[in-house]
This record gives sequence, structure tokens and C-alpha cells, in this order.
Amino acid sequence: MKRLIPPLLFALTLAQAQQAPAAPTAPQNVTFTLTQDLVKRSADSSGKVTETIIAAPRTVLPGDVLREEVTLRNVSGRRLGQLNVTVPVPRGTEFSVLTTPAGERWTVTYSTDSGKTFSAQPRRTVTTTENGRQVTRQVPVPTTSYTTVRWTVTSLSPDETLKFSFRVKVK
Repeated sequence: MKRLIPPLLFALTLAQAQQAPAAPTAPQNVTFTLTQDLVKRSADSSGKVTETIIAAPRTVLPGDVLREEVTLRNVSGRRLGQLNVTVPVPRGTEFSVLTTPAGERWTVTYSTDSGKTFSAQPRRTVTTTENGRQVTRQVPVPTTSYTTVRWTVTSLSPDETLKFSFRVKVK
């Protein structure tokens, strides 16, 4: 059995493009809560699949699916401009599926280099031989190679709460 990596080890960043960085004693504009839950799937005799969410499991096994969910809430009392919500894929897991896709007020991008660069569809260059010639192409990176997920929110109203999540598979 593997011990679950405590959610406190996960970095969560907030970048506000329209404000200067706040001093350490300044009030916080946004609160973040990161949870990690186990997703158990089961099928009944008719084949209908149901999911059970187990909050904050103590241990997980290889092959288990976890939901990484971040909740952000605007506590500033005013509308906030662009926010980046960046969540790394936990060590010992691989990205499985995005459960909060892009919406009207946010976009989603991924990193394959631990958050240095982001793209909506990360690609890599490969060189192959076709008909005796070297051919270089850009191909999609497998989603299992994603290391970080970022949602960019265009605005957040006072007291508004948003939830973003993705799933990972334990290696």
C-alpha cells in the first residue's frame, strides 16, 4: 500500500495580473482549499456504473483513481481580475482526465515541464523515417505526461466560489 501524499505538499499558486504583489501582512483576496479524494467505481448486475467518493483516504493502491479538487473563493469584497489557478499532478500519480473543462470564464492549459510552460494541447517534436527520408513532426504529448494543470479565470465576483478538478491514477 502507498501512503497518500498529504494535500499540503501540493503547491497552489495565484497570480493576479492586474494587481501588484501584496505585502506579507496584507489581507488575502482569495481563499483556496485543495482536497484529494479516492474515486471508487462499481457496476451493478445490469452494468450500470456508479462512483463513490471517499474523502481524504489514508492509503491508496496502484491503479486507484484520485480526484484533485481546488475550491477558490473571493473574500476581497470586490471583483477580481484575471487569476491563475495552478495545481501540480501529485508525485507517484499520472494525469488521467480533466473533470472541469474550459468554460466561458476560464481556460485550461497543461504543462509537461513542471509548470515552466503551458499549452492547451502540449506537443513535442519527433523525427521519423518515412520512405527513406527523415521527417520531423509536432505530435500531441500523451496526457499521462502532464505534470501541472492551470485554469485561468477571467474574473471572480465578490463572495463567488469556483471549483476545479481533475483525476489522476496512482502508479
